[in-house]
Amino acid sequence: MIDTIEARLKLLRMTAPGQLDAAGVDVDAVLRHTRLAAEATANGTLGYAHLIAEKPA
Repeated sequence: MIDTIEARLKLLRMTAPGQLDAAGVDVDAVLRHTRLAAEATANGTLGYAHLIAEKPA
């Protein structure tokens, strides 16, 4: 998932930089945070969980 976010952001930086600027997105800052998240996931500090809720009948 982190790899997908990084890939999409890098693609947007190449194809739609004006839209990112208009939205106030600091691509370099986001990529720093995705790298930190990837490192934390790799060393087991951060993980993924699936929550499943069931609506009572």
